[in-house]
Amino acid sequence: MGFFKSMRDLQKEAKDIEKTMPPVKQRMADATSKMAAATQSMAGQTQAINHAFAAENGGVEATATINGARTAGMVNFNPLMDLDLTVMRDGMPPYPATVRQVVPQVDMTRLQSGTSVAVKVDPNDPNAIWIDLTRVQ
Repeated sequence: MGFFKSMRDLQKEAKDIEKTMPPVKQRMADATSKMAAATQSMAGQTQAINHAFAAENGGVEATATINGARTAGMVNFNPLMDLDLTVMRDGMPPYPATVRQVVPQVDMTRLQSGTSVAVKVDPNDPNAIWIDLTRVQ
């Protein structure tokens, strides 16, 4: 008899919870909105990774100074960082750029403002930059 009483109590609790929740249509609209935001975030991460890949594989070497850093998300438990840089390429004046790159947690303490880093810059897109985390100075 205790089992059926527990089931009735559980059903009553479920009905009480349902009364306080927004209508199903509103919950579905909220879920759709959150999915769209997640999709947009993933698209931004993919674009940043593609830019970094192009710079890493076909870029020219340069140096940059880190002016600021902030976390933009997480990828496989490592922070996705937005790094504000001043990029210095041979034969060009220094220019500001912001790079979004996954940074292993062990490297985060080395990426402070004022730190000089080795980078590769895509010659076709000066904002496509890859930071060589093995060569932080």
